[in-house]
Amino acid sequence: MTKDKVAYVCNECGYDSSKWMGRCPACQSWNSMVEFKIPARAVGGKSASANATATA
Repeated sequence: MTKDKVAYVCNECGYDSSKWMGRCPACQSWNSMVEFKIPARAVGGKSASANATATA
């Protein structure tokens, strides 16, 4: 099982970062970065498009 990724998004302007910051570099708002967990994809899974076959 893979580890979930984390993103930090500013509540004021929507700026996102992979690291937490005390002050948003886009809108200069203090303590506005909120953590969001991004679930990891299943290991070995294939998308529907990868399984589709082309017909001509």
